Amino acid sequence: MDKSFYKKIEDLFKNKQFENIKFEINSLDDHEKNDPFIYNILGIIEANNKNLIKAKNFFYSALKLDNNYLHSLINLANLSYLDKDFQKIINLLKEYYSRNSYDMKVNLILADMCYSAGFLEDSIYFHKKLVETGNFENKDLAALISLLNYSSKYSESEYQKYCKLYDEILTKNKTSYNLIDNEHDNSKIGFLSYDLRDHPVGYFLKDLIKKIGEKNFKTIGFNLYRTNYNSQSTFKIKSLFSEFHDVSNLSDKDLSDFIYSKKVHYLIDLAGYTTGNRLQVFKNKPAPVQFSWLGYCNEVHIKEIDFMLVDKNVIEKNNNSKVVKMPKIWNCLSALENLETNSLPFVKNKFFNFGCFNNFLKISDETIEVWEEILTKFTNSNLILKNSLKADKNFKNYIFNKFNKKIDENRIIILDYESDKKNHLEQYHRIDLGLDTFPYNGVTTTFESLWMGVPVITLEGQRFVSRCGYSISKNAGLKDLIAKTKEEYVSKALYFCSDKGVEKLINMRKNLRSKLIKSPLFDMDSFCDSFLDKLTKHKKKK
Repeated sequence: MDKSFYKKIEDLFKNKQFENIKFEINSLDDHEKNDPFIYNILGIIEANNKNLIKAKNFFYSALKLDNNYLHSLINLANLSYLDKDFQKIINLLKEYYSRNSYDMKVNLILADMCYSAGFLEDSIYFHKKLVETGNFENKDLAALISLLNYSSKYSESEYQKYCKLYDEILTKNKTSYNLIDNEHDNSKIGFLSYDLRDHPVGYFLKDLIKKIGEKNFKTIGFNLYRTNYNSQSTFKIKSLFSEFHDVSNLSDKDLSDFIYSKKVHYLIDLAGYTTGNRLQVFKNKPAPVQFSWLGYCNEVHIKEIDFMLVDKNVIEKNNNSKVVKMPKIWNCLSALENLETNSLPFVKNKFFNFGCFNNFLKISDETIEVWEEILTKFTNSNLILKNSLKADKNFKNYIFNKFNKKIDENRIIILDYESDKKNHLEQYHRIDLGLDTFPYNGVTTTFESLWMGVPVITLEGQRFVSRCGYSISKNAGLKDLIAKTKEEYVSKALYFCSDKGVEKLINMRKNLRSKLIKSPLFDMDSFCDSFLDKLTKHKKKK
């Protein structure tokens, strides 16, 4: 075929004249149709018509003719986000990358796709490659820094190295403000976040915002998430603030100027290095006192952030003046939905259900090894998993492949994501004992699990992210659920499968809710008082 034909097809494609494209292609002989360009165009048309299987077959046909045909590789990668069939396309992308390691576009795709698929170490590897080449955006470096929290293979010095690099980049674009004493309103507390919505951050924040307002402080929400706020729960978050501003379209400079104009005295970062962060704004320092809390369980190492709010359990020994400790727990919820706890499922089922509803990225290889040992030693048990993704066949296969094949596939049960909070919490009725992840512990899921009467075994680590479970369990009065080693984690899990352990779980199930209500985990009044006390002690800091 000559170039004029390709040009003709491209013009028809730009104008979305898909039927005309098919007509032109059908006019070709079989030899002419056997072209990666043709297969790729046909794949795009089928994808546009929601015929994903046909679309993928066309893209694969293009790659059979030319394994370096990048357009089809990228199209397959995009489709994989719809059906969660990541493994095959990741392997193809890796093969392409091994032949074309200079291709930073594919490097970025692999970094993002491995992240979405839960391939932690691969995602870290490809993010590091991006950074090493210098061909990266701030979001790529932030993603790398955030991912390091999920792995135990990297030192604190390496983490700080990348934080320093990020800070150096922010310094180049820094804007300074003249923060005059008494000019900013000491009663104004600003919350800057991408997650003032149906998200764990919004989940924990909403009741605190209400309590702070009752203490005659003004709360100002600066929303970074592009949303119309139609959902009931998200709209409720918005209504709790004294002021609420959608600032998602503002540049870092314009947003900094806007916050400065509001004369906010305290500005709280709820993101750290997570998606949608605006750390450049904090580098610009538009408010006299700036601190990080809630949405990121590690220090951001940016000079202009004055302190990080934690507790004595998550950071036990630290001489860093930027670490400010709450007297009991760093986080708190008001009482959740008034759903009844059920009796221990094991009594009726006669088989034991372990469970974990944490983000699958938190399910490290180390965690898998320990869970496998538990399931192998106690064969009359299942493991129930769930996160925010649809549990289709491809996704279930991906999860099961992370486990040792000697464990029957039917013993790994993956539930669909449940958006309705009541239905989500009721799924804890199926679980006898929760198993925490490590090195990155669960937070929201542990609060919820305990509320529904399901205790959680956790492993005490050395870092903030690895001590969240420790702090929650200690403040809940559940020290027996804390393991100091992997071996102890296994032995504790197996103990609760024994006759004595089951009897103990039955009693805990009955009494845990009433115990929790009296604990720091759900004492929002005391938490709010301590929170404001820590803030106001820094009111003169510049």
